[in-house]
Amino acid sequence: MESKFGRRLIIVGILAFIGVVFLVAMCVFVFTALVALITGIDGPPQELDVRIVSGDELQDAPVIHLTDRDLKQYPALASAIQGAGRNPDMPTSGLAPMAGVESLVLVEAFGIHTKNRPYLEYDGMYYSTRVLLH
Repeated sequence: MESKFGRRLIIVGILAFIGVVFLVAMCVFVFTALVALITGIDGPPQELDVRIVSGDELQDAPVIHLTDRDLKQYPALASAIQGAGRNPDMPTSGLAPMAGVESLVLVEAFGIHTKNRPYLEYDGMYYSTRVLLH
């Protein structure tokens, strides 16, 4: 009689452990799914803000010279630069929406999120960049 009770206790303990592991895994899965649905798969919405800067502000700062190929490769950057360059007489800024993946690609290519991010130069105009989260 004692051995049957011990076996049942062990089986119930194993099943309870499996149940707890399953419950924790389901909670993690549901939480992750809800966060992905709320924020979107790419993370929160972002905008690339590009501002025209004068030569005085550069002062030995790193500068990356953009080409037409770069702008074709990065449409968010091209859109923001076109928006900033509409009125060359007055320093303006241009905004362009972008996905989280685009943001990561721009960080890898130009370091736009970094602390000492470089200025970008295209067609004789210099631009500073920053990313706005919504």
